[in-house]
Amino acid sequence: MNVYSKGLMCVSALALSACSFTPREQAEGNFDYTNVQHTEGLKPAPGKRLPVTARTYEIPQADTSGEIGQRINVLPPVLVRGTAAGSRPSNETERKSVDFSELEGMSNLPEFTWEGLKAALSREAIAITDEVAEQQLTTGWVAENWVVGDDELEATVERRFKVFMNVPDHRRTANVAVEMIDKRVSGAGAAQVPGGVSDGNAEANLLNSMINEVAVRQQGITAAATPEDIEIEATFNDEGFAAYQLNVGFDVAWVLMSDVLEGLGFDIDDLNQSTGMYYTEYRRDGGFSLAFWQEQQAGQLDLPDGDYQINVKGDRSTSTVTIYQGETPLSAADIDRLYGPIAAEIRRRSAL
Repeated sequence: MNVYSKGLMCVSALALSACSFTPREQAEGNFDYTNVQHTEGLKPAPGKRLPVTARTYEIPQADTSGEIGQRINVLPPVLVRGTAAGSRPSNETERKSVDFSELEGMSNLPEFTWEGLKAALSREAIAITDEVAEQQLTTGWVAENWVVGDDELEATVERRFKVFMNVPDHRRTANVAVEMIDKRVSGAGAAQVPGGVSDGNAEANLLNSMINEVAVRQQGITAAATPEDIEIEATFNDEGFAAYQLNVGFDVAWVLMSDVLEGLGFDIDDLNQSTGMYYTEYRRDGGFSLAFWQEQQAGQLDLPDGDYQINVKGDRSTSTVTIYQGETPLSAADIDRLYGPIAAEIRRRSAL
């Protein structure tokens, strides 16, 4: 086989692989089973009858009104994350909701929480079309862009939400819930946009952004939103470890985290930008740093003293920050628990 033929085969293979794009919300594989037709049961010959059989293995009639095959959305559900101090996901099953509890020194939990919810909407440029203070509000349309189907068709999903806050008479707790109340889909790929899980995820994402804003405001950061604000989300990195995600590229995140770690009380012993790793020591009570012969700032996080590695990964638009205690990544519960002070320090340093 000559070089030209080999090259042609490689180009053809690349073209075929490019055409086999499968959106992440769509299951892969063969869907021939969706074309299987029910057949009639076994009939006896004339003058004969079938023996009496047990019904143990009889296949019941199924409800086939839902999505099947490629139309099934396989995206995992987004969990409600209790990143604010005193918050925890509610046991309510019908709506995405979270419970807030009053913290020491807090004089008006409902007012503080309500202002945090509205600040989160303002930060994401989501309009409020109707409001009953500390009870409920309705948002304007929130757009989400999709690329769907094998032909990579574009579609826009717009949703409106209602946010509810239930406060008991003692006003020391508050329950906040988010519910989608309206939806419209447009674009060439509108017919292929999955529903179900995606709608529930949109509710959870909006609620999580509100919880995150409350967490940051608990640290005393209440500045108005600007277009340059960095968004921080508690999520998972590409290895499945709990991490923080920033909406800035690696080059920005790498430099920023140096100042953030210093502000939180980490003493940087060494670093390797090619692997995105900071090697640090953390002490709650501060002390003297041998690295630069200076006083080390007292730690701001509820973490045990010891050696920590902070790994920054990312591309040109998004980065993740993973914290390791020694060689072990912090758990999702720890990432949620530490979200408030870490996100506040990132926002504070990025504004300088």
